[in-house]
This record gives sequence, structure tokens and C-alpha cells, in this order.
Amino acid sequence: MPIKFSLAGVSVIALLATTPAFAQDAAPADEGDAIVVTGQRAQQERSIEIKRDAVGIMDVAAADEIGQLPDRNVAEVIERLPGVGVQYDQGEGRYVAIRGIPSDLNNYTVNGFELGNPDGNTRRLPLDIVSGQLLNRVEVTKAKTADLDGQGIGGTINLVTQTAFDFAEPFMLSANAQVGYQTLSEKVPIRGDASIGGRFGSDEQFGILIGGSYSKRDFQSFGIFPDDWTTFEGAARGGMPTNIKYTDYRLERERIGGIASLDWRPSDTTHLWVRGLYSKFTENEYRQRFRLDFATADQRDNGTVTLNPDGVTGVSTVTEQRSDLRLEYKEKAVLVGMIGGETKLDDWTFDYGLARSHNKVVEPNQLWQFRGNPGIVDFDFTDKLYSAAPRTPLTADGLGFRQYTVQDESGDEYIWTGRLDVTRRLAFGDDSWLKVGGKYRATDKDFDSNNTVYSRGGSDARFTLGQFDLQGPDVISHVGGGHNYLITPAIDGSLIDAFTADPANARFFVLDETTSVANATLLDIDLSENIASGYAMANLDFGSITVTPGIRVERTDLSIRGFQLENESDVVPVTAKRKYTNWLPSLIVRIEPSDDVIVRLAYTRSVGRPNYSDLTPGGEIGYEQNDDGTFDGSVSLGNPSLEPYIADALDASAEWYFAKGGLLSVGVFAKFIDNPVYTQSFTLLDTSYGGRDYAVLGFSQKANGTSADIIGLELAYRQQLDFLPGFLSGFGVEANMTLIDSNLKVPGRNAPAAFQEQSKLLYGGQIFYQKGPIEASVAYHHTGRALIALGADALGDQYNDDLRRLDAKISVKLFDNLTLFAEGQNLTDEPTRQYQGQRRDWIIQNERYGRTFYAGASVRF
Repeated sequence: MPIKFSLAGVSVIALLATTPAFAQDAAPADEGDAIVVTGQRAQQERSIEIKRDAVGIMDVAAADEIGQLPDRNVAEVIERLPGVGVQYDQGEGRYVAIRGIPSDLNNYTVNGFELGNPDGNTRRLPLDIVSGQLLNRVEVTKAKTADLDGQGIGGTINLVTQTAFDFAEPFMLSANAQVGYQTLSEKVPIRGDASIGGRFGSDEQFGILIGGSYSKRDFQSFGIFPDDWTTFEGAARGGMPTNIKYTDYRLERERIGGIASLDWRPSDTTHLWVRGLYSKFTENEYRQRFRLDFATADQRDNGTVTLNPDGVTGVSTVTEQRSDLRLEYKEKAVLVGMIGGETKLDDWTFDYGLARSHNKVVEPNQLWQFRGNPGIVDFDFTDKLYSAAPRTPLTADGLGFRQYTVQDESGDEYIWTGRLDVTRRLAFGDDSWLKVGGKYRATDKDFDSNNTVYSRGGSDARFTLGQFDLQGPDVISHVGGGHNYLITPAIDGSLIDAFTADPANARFFVLDETTSVANATLLDIDLSENIASGYAMANLDFGSITVTPGIRVERTDLSIRGFQLENESDVVPVTAKRKYTNWLPSLIVRIEPSDDVIVRLAYTRSVGRPNYSDLTPGGEIGYEQNDDGTFDGSVSLGNPSLEPYIADALDASAEWYFAKGGLLSVGVFAKFIDNPVYTQSFTLLDTSYGGRDYAVLGFSQKANGTSADIIGLELAYRQQLDFLPGFLSGFGVEANMTLIDSNLKVPGRNAPAAFQEQSKLLYGGQIFYQKGPIEASVAYHHTGRALIALGADALGDQYNDDLRRLDAKISVKLFDNLTLFAEGQNLTDEPTRQYQGQRRDWIIQNERYGRTFYAGASVRF
């Protein structure tokens, strides 16, 4: 049933929130049992304090008194906040959706300056790049004031780095070291971080802090990845996929990060600073994959697929096996340097800054593919993770070489940002002011994609995997659920790499010039995007009511170049330019009916610029030759005429701060979005394109839809149970839940679709304990199923399934400066799952990563 909410419900919430806080009346603990506010209690209190003081609607994950965030990965840190959903990759949080809005429509900043991203030609930032241990806090702003960037329909994620003035003591030194164990791969990950800083000078007017982090994780994952489920008469599930694929991933991930800050406060009215952040993520990947095509459209049409009367078992008599090996290296890096300051002159405050960012991605890889005909295949769909296997497994001599590809992708993004904000205190009210400012951001981004393809040679220059003993030992993919899939024959990475590099074997690899030229140009982009913005806003304090109106204007100047292919070999550069202006009004009303209750009402307008890959005037061509000599192909084109998303949002929240470290909040929100971007697709028969004749040619291109809307409810509760007696006073609880419903109107569809990455249900909770030398927590988070890709119709839509995470930590303080700790991640051995067509038994991914345990020590001075 669709979830519908009413904003009028906030009035009821506000009325209930005026009830006296029972925790404040509790008797204090005995003096000997007094709890020093450190660790998780300190994090909770700082987060609540920042949220309470914010003008807009914001949630915060703050560090404790010694600068430690609760998790190592920024994505996993903010997953604990209401309305935040996280997509995981290889068992680690990566992309963040806020209130059901896809991650590429968020805005990502560091200390208020736009960070950009190293993730190819998208706008979404992989937050697993940045270590949480380098940060003072992470702010998630959901209803923005006019002084914040207009980009970010979901919200703005601002990373605030540590400084020497964040700590109570004039000198600080902290270091952590951990070693782990992974149950699935039996590998030993390591990670550590250290920060040192202090304030000096006659009045401690200077501050300096530097910090670094390092982690290395060798691990293994196993997965099953079927493709393209379609209806099939007699099938118990209503359909069958065209194939089954299962994999053995072996990866090595390494992260190196660093921060630095230098502060100078020459007087009480001036603060000057320099900040820097660097983070690099590298990954080496070895992927062995087995694919069995047993129920393609041709196989079904030819009657070679037979279901038994039970509807779950059967045979396929004409099949194809594909075995491939991919060796891939990824490197993503972020480097940001910032300089700025604040100067106060009587009732005036000047805030100014300049930043330079460089984001970089490098991603070369190699892929070898062999094919063969294994004959009769038996399949069984009794379990959700079904099985399909040849009756007689192919040997290495039965797998013939088919294709070798060499990919080399790289990209650079350079951003200059300058800003000036001027605030003037007004004569009425305790906190009334007028603020104006301007900002200019200049982005230069290029992305270069090369994918050289080599096909097999003529009949006298073909080889099998076994002919030159290139096979490796068989591999078992332990996907879980009682299923173990055999990958045989496997390909030996070192042997096939050496064989390919040997000039004596060049005749076996024939360059596909047409495909290689297309792959070397059609995904390339080179762009400049300059955004000039200005704003004016006021904060009018009328006692228990504060009104904050504002208006922001942003002028976007975009120039983007791509490439198209003509006559299979002629590369034609194509350039497009766009200029547009967005006016973004906002109004926030803050009502304080009592000292411990705050009600916020907000109207805001924000913008979501399309991904760079969607805007390119170039395109991508793919094709495959059929046995009869005809071609089937697909053409994917960008659309530089795309309009940006425009979202008008209504927010209302009631917050009850019933005790120190305690919060009960309820919020409702609605977003009304114009110009949503979707993929329009159609098929042409017996046509020509780019100098080649096609029997079937599919076209796809990004286009603007008409409208979309999202409505939701957020609930959050935090409390430290220090009013309980004795041992029980060390407990605390945290819980939140978000309900979201969306409608995306897509031309050509009878019924609206959901927004991509939007989960209808998010919830999580944490029980923690902190008393004496002991600190412990158990945390659970549930991310509900979400659409991740629209198909040609609802039957082809793809979804993330529910994801549940259970983690636990415990630490013991041996001395004032030394703490030992242990933690367990993914304790339920939860896989990531994807499915197709709103059928959760139409599995298209089930990938397992296992449990991970860490033990380590922290020192503090």
C-alpha cells in the first residue's frame, strides 16, 4: 500500500512534545559512579548540540572529545542518521541516498567548499574514499539556507576536518592500530591512524594539526549474477533468466589519507586558517567468472529448453559456456587545499575563502574470454539461488579463445572555488542579522576511455585454454545458502598474461579496429562548468519565533565536448554549450514553544544538475555479429539539452531535547521535482547506422520526464539512561526510522515508477554501554529494497533487495592513555542482493563477503 503522510501531523507532534522530560527529574548517580562524558556519550551530545543550533534542518555525526568518529568509513558513519540509505560495494558502504534521492543528486563539500568527485563522469562521490578518522564531524543538511549551494536535491554532505582548536587541551596526540580476520577468505586486514596537534604562542593564538590514516584489506567474495529474466510458460516463478553467472573475486584495497590545518588568531576579531585534505583509494582485483547461457531467447524459440511438469527443473540441450578472467586496477584520489578566514568589525562579520581541488581516477584492466559448448545442461529452480550445470563439464581443451580486451580509463577534475560572505547584526532581537554573499566555482573535467578489443584469429590461428596449459586449479564459489558453484575450467592469471604479452603469440590476437576506435572515443568527455552565485538572507529573531527568508541565484555556464562515430572509423568531435539561470528561494521558520522544544517549518528550492555522462554530445555503439552475417547492435547517446532537476521542498519537524544527550524528533517532508532525467529507449529493425547495416538496433538516450514527487516521515530517538541506578546507568539507546514514498512519471509507462535508490523503509538502532573502563555497542541497520535501474518496462526494472547490517564493538581502558578494543562487522554474514521486475525471486545478484573481526589498541596524550 502506498505510504501517504500529512504535514498537518506536525501540530500534533509539537503538542505532545511539550510534555515535561521525565529523565531530567531522575535522581543523580552517586558521586563515585559519576560518568565522565567521553566516547559515544560525547559524540551523541555534540551531534545533538549542533543539530539544535542549526538554522536549517540538519543531522550530524560528530566526533568525540578526542576526535574519533564512530566508524572508519564516512558512508557508514552517516548511515546511522535518519533518512540516509547506503549502497554497499564489496561489503563496504560507498554511495549515499538522502531521503530517497539518488547519490548523484547530492552535494558534497569539505569545510563548505565543493569537493567534486573522482568517480569518472558522474556527480556522485564514493564516500568510502575518505577515512572518518580524519574528520571532526559530518553534517547532512536536508533543508538548506540561501548561503549554501543550490546543488543537492537530496541534501548537502559537508565533511568538516579537524583543527587544533577542536580539543580542550593545548596538546593532543592520538594513534590507533588494528589487525583483523575475515572469515570467508581467512585474510588479515590492517588499519591505523594518528593525529598530532597543539596550540602555541603567548595566548595560544597559533594552532597546528596533522593526521594520517592507512588501511589495507585483502579479501574474497563470491557471487551469482543471472541476467535478463523474462516470462516463460510453465515456470514456477513465472519466468527464467537467460543465463547463470557466478564469480570468485579476490581483491586488495588500500586507503591512504591525510589532513593538515594551520590556524592563526592574531586577535579576538580575526581568525585565519589553511586546511588540506588528501585521500587515495586503490584496488587490485582478480575476478574469475563462469557463465552458462542455457535459456536465451533463441534457445527458447528453437525449443531446446524443456521444463518438467514441476515447473522448477528441466534441461537445455543447446548451450554455451563462457569463462573469463579480469585483472583490474583502480586508483581514485582526492586532494583539496583551502585558505580562508573570518574578520569581525563591530556588528559586521566577513567570512572569506579560496579552495583548489584535484580529483583523479585511473582504471586499467585486462579481460580474457573463452567459449565452448558443454551440451546438455540440467537446471533446478527449487531454491531462490537456483542451479544450472552441464552434465559433462567442459575440459580446458573444450574452451576456445574468443576475445581479449585492454581497458585504460583515466580522468582528472580541477576545481577553483572562491567565496565571500558578509553578515551584519541587526538591532532587534538576540540573534537577528542580515547576510549577503557570493561564490564562484570553475570546474574543468576530462575523462578518457580506451578499450582495445582483440578477437580470435582465422581457423589456423585459434587456440584453446588447454592447448598451451593456461588453465588454473578449479575454484568453488561459496555463495551461501547451501550453494557452492564450481568454476571449471579456471584461467590462470599469470600464465595467460605472459602468453598474451609474448610477441610470438601475436597471431592469436586480431585487433578489432572498428570496435577499438569506437571504444577509444565515444565515452570521452572534456568539459568546463562555471557557476556564479549570489544570495541574500536574513535571520529575524522575534523571541520564541525566528524567521529566516532568503533568495539565491546561480548562473551555470557549461561547455562540453564529446565524440561521435561515422562510417565505423571516422571520429567526429561534437561540442555543446549551455547557459541557464536558477532562482532558488527559501524560507525557514523556527518556533520554540519551550526551552526544550523546537519546531521547524521550511520551504526550499534546490537544483540537481545531470551527470556529465548524460550531457555529453557523444555516444556509445555496441554490436554483435549473428551467425547469418547480420548484426544486432545498440546505440547510447548523451543529451546536452537536458534541463537540470528543480525541486521544491516542504519540511516540518518537531524536536524535543528532553535531557542532556536526549532527543526525540519527528519530521515530515515532501519534494516536488520537475525535469527528472530518465532513459528513453526504442528499437529499429533493418536499419543502418554509422555505416553498418543492422537487423536489430536499439537506441537509448537520456531525456527529461515531466515530474516526480517524494513524501516521507522521519523519526529519531536518542537517550542516555544515566538516571537508572548503578550498573544500568551506563546504558544508552539510539533508534531511527524513515518511511518514504515516491512517484516518477516516465513517458510510455502506464504506472509511475519509484525514484532510483529510494527505499520505502529505513530503520536502525544502537544499544551502547559506557561506564568506568568499559564501552560497548551493538548496532543494527536496515536499508529497504530500492529501484536501481529502469528497464524498458516494469518487468525489466532492477532493484536492490533489503540489506541488514549487524555490528558490535567493545573497548576497555587499561590506563588513562591506553585502550584496547575489538569489533565485529556484518555479524550475520549478510550478502547484497539484487532482483528484477519486482519479483524478489528473480535474482540478478547475490554476493557474499563474510564476517570481519578486528582487535586493536588506542593511545591518547
